[in-house]
Parts: sequence; C-alpha cells; structure tokens
Amino acid sequence: MVDGRKGMAAAWKHALDGQLAGLSGAERRSLFAYAYRNTAASRTALTFGLPLLFVIGWTRDYAVSPALAMDSLPRRLLLFWLLVAMALVMRSRLGAVWRETALVAYACVFSAGIAMTTLAEPERMSLTHVAAVLTTIIILPFALHRATAAAVVVVFSLPLFAMLRVLDADTSLFAAYAGFLLVGVGIGLGHRRVWLDTALDVFRLRKRLLARIHVDSLTGLLNREGWETRAARAFDQAMAARRPVALAYLDHFKRTNDTFGHAVGDQLLRAIAATLRSHCSAGELVARVGGEEFVVLLPGADEDAVFAFAERIRHAVAALPGPFSSSVSCGVARHRPGETLEQLVARADAAMLEAKRRGRNMVLRAESRVPTFSEDAGSGA
Repeated sequence: MVDGRKGMAAAWKHALDGQLAGLSGAERRSLFAYAYRNTAASRTALTFGLPLLFVIGWTRDYAVSPALAMDSLPRRLLLFWLLVAMALVMRSRLGAVWRETALVAYACVFSAGIAMTTLAEPERMSLTHVAAVLTTIIILPFALHRATAAAVVVVFSLPLFAMLRVLDADTSLFAAYAGFLLVGVGIGLGHRRVWLDTALDVFRLRKRLLARIHVDSLTGLLNREGWETRAARAFDQAMAARRPVALAYLDHFKRTNDTFGHAVGDQLLRAIAATLRSHCSAGELVARVGGEEFVVLLPGADEDAVFAFAERIRHAVAALPGPFSSSVSCGVARHRPGETLEQLVARADAAMLEAKRRGRNMVLRAESRVPTFSEDAGSGA
C-alpha cells in the first residue's frame, strides 16, 4: 500500500513538473516569468471572460423568471466582483506568489459560484458537472507551479462536493462527480504539460541564442552586446540603491601576436580572461569589448578599491606563465553624480589611453591622472 502511494506520488510529480528536471532555481524562476509573459493575453481573456458567464446566466434567468433572478442578483454580483478582483491581481505587477495565489482563489470562487447556483436550483445539477470539467480544463494550464496546480484541483473540488453533501446526494452521484473531475483534471494537466514543454524548449533555445549573441566565443566573457545589456542593468540597480560604482578599462599589449603568432595570442587572451574572472566577485561584470580591450564594472567599489583591483590584475597578467611576457595598461574611474554609464566608460577609456601614452604597464586614475609604474614600465601594454 505504501509503495502504491509512493508510485502515485511519483507519477503525479512527473506528470506536473518532470519536464523541468535539471533546471536550477534561478532558471525555473526565469522560465516561469517567461511563460507568464507569454500567457498574459490568454490569461486576461480567461479571467475577465468567465465572470461574464454569471451575467449572461442571470440575464437568461431574468427572461425565464424575473423574481427568481432578482433574488439571486446580490449573490451573482458578489461572485462577479470577487472574480474581477482576482483577475486584477493576476494582471498586476505584484510578485509571482500573489498572482499564483490569486489564480487559486479564482478557481475557488468560480467553483463556489457553480455550487451556489446549483443549490438555488437543484434541477440544474445535470449541467454542473459539465461546467466543472470545462473549467478545470481551462484553468489548470495557467497554473505554472506544481503547488498551484495541486491547490487549484483541491479548492475547485471542495465546493462541489460540499454542494452534494448539502443536497444529500447519493453515493453514486459523488462517484460520478469525482469521475468527471478526474477527466477534467487529467486533460487540464495534459494541456499544462504540453504548454510547459513548449515554453521550456523555446526558453532553452532563446537562452542559447542570447548566450551566442552576448558571449565572446574566444574568452567566454561578455562581448560588447552582452556588456551593453548587462552593465546598463547593473548600473541602474546600483544607482537606484545609491551604491557607488567604479569601472576599470584595460588594454592588453598585442605585440604577442606579432612575435609568436595568433594562436599564442589567443591563448594569452584566454589566460587574461581567466585572470579577470578569478579576481571578480559576484555582481561584478567583466567583458571583452575589443580585440585586446577589457572592461570591468564594480558596483559598490570606490576609487581606491577599483585602483587596487586593477593593480592586482596588472601584476597577475605580468606573472602569467608561457613563452612570452605581457602586460596591461589600465584606466580606472569612479562614478560621479549625474554621470551616465557611457560617460563613466569614456573617462576610464581616456585614462587607459593616457596610461599607454605615458609608457604602458601602469594603472591611471581618471580623477587624478596619477600613474603607478611597474619596475619594467614602458615595456608593456
């Protein structure tokens, strides 16, 4: 019996989220955000369209029996506005938890509306199961998370079985409703899985394409396009949080290509890229923006911190093993109030060019233009 329950649980989990196996937590959140954006139009049509069924139903009842329709009007208006409120929450910019909770509440309110209408007119019970099956088929594909899908099934079923209990329905009727709901749930979960499978395929292809567009194939660092996208976002976040931002612009001395050939030059560029990555902390961005040019954004760093960072890079590059000696020239700058990212980059770039003009293999501050020379200054980048 225990093994049977475990097998059912495993099958349930596989049917819901087996296609998401292997994704990290961050990738799942990105996938669900992408899937939510792509279902926004149909979700809006669904959540604002279903409440109209209560209005249409009331209009039909009024044509048949005005007295009965007026008696049910307050209840139908309450259900209508509750559904509209949940739909507005799902359309809002609130977090994913709120939107998923609103979908569960929506399913519960809609099911309660079906149950209340049936209790008022038991002769319509033969139509209730049809509405229940169709609603589960429609709503479940929009439940992106496994927990949301399970909650939708539970909260949608409870009002209907409570209705049967109030009406003192026969056991066979309970079984019939359970069967109808299982069919609806099965079809709804099947549609959900197909949709998530499709969304996952598109998400992975999109991620792979963006990686090719934004990543330098030689070094594995961000390329210019990737830098412009990621750095702008990190810069704006730092400005919003009122954090300092500093930037280092480095140029590698390219005499290696002329002396040892491009294969060795590429090897050196990869070594410099690895050196930059090893010295960067989480949240710091490094990119190759030109043939031998690299740029590093350091949110939270002041002028002294970025200068020390650049000095460590300069010494690490000079100590790289191989049949060559190499060096970098670097300009560093700290963000000034009111300055854009482009202006910050331009100042660090100007400081780097000045460092090369003064003899190479040095770090130069954009603010003070005070260089630091190595022992063999003048022989490198």
